[in-house]
Amino acid sequence: MRYRGFLLPVLLLCAPIFCRSHFCGAVTLRGTLQSPSAITKIWAVNRVRTNPLAVSRGLLGHGKNRTPWVFPGTWNAQTKRFSIPHLVPGHYYDLVVWNKQGRWEGVNMRYYRLCTPQGKFTAADSRQIVTFITKIERFTNYNEPLWIAADHRHATVVVEQIRTTGFYSGHQGSIIFRVAIWYFQRFFGGWEKVSNMGVVLTRWRGPASEIPNPWQYLPALGGIHVKKSGRYAAIHITLPAKASPHHGLDGAIP
Repeated sequence: MRYRGFLLPVLLLCAPIFCRSHFCGAVTLRGTLQSPSAITKIWAVNRVRTNPLAVSRGLLGHGKNRTPWVFPGTWNAQTKRFSIPHLVPGHYYDLVVWNKQGRWEGVNMRYYRLCTPQGKFTAADSRQIVTFITKIERFTNYNEPLWIAADHRHATVVVEQIRTTGFYSGHQGSIIFRVAIWYFQRFFGGWEKVSNMGVVLTRWRGPASEIPNPWQYLPALGGIHVKKSGRYAAIHITLPAKASPHHGLDGAIP
């Protein structure tokens, strides 16, 4: 399997930053981001409210055509600090970052609702979920989990799906690439996917030669909670030196 392990459903970041007032208007997100090469572009994205097609294409837009809930920022190569202004408090954000090594996207591994962790995620639990993702026939011919955060009753899974075979209105060499967050719950009869509660991260349809590749997905870049007070956890992130096939496209199409 391409995924390497499991993420415990705990906060990845800590040490809250405080606004001077009880309530903040627009918030500027700041932190440090170590990168093996210069960061050419950085965004903060609210996945629930944005347009995943536009985000997938890297389109920010202007005026009435501006992509909603995408906030561009800057990165300083000397200090390794980034700044992303105008965020709306009271929401979760993922970072999307571009550098020479590829495109890196944050993913929020929190479960879709509040829940009390119940027991440890077992090897049997893993087999059931992985089998559901990889073995059931779907429109896409390649389906793999990239990340799993779970206990014995609840699971958040980042799923990569690719169709490389022919499809309607597709041309020679075209593919469909999709990455989404699926949620699972374990009942007495086994694990079931929660219907109508997934979050689409990426949708791409077109020539395989044109897709951004490498294209990676990292929990360390995601799930940043900007509270209504304007508080958010301190952000200190180091990007990998190179892409991994376990975390998305690594320069090749599987």
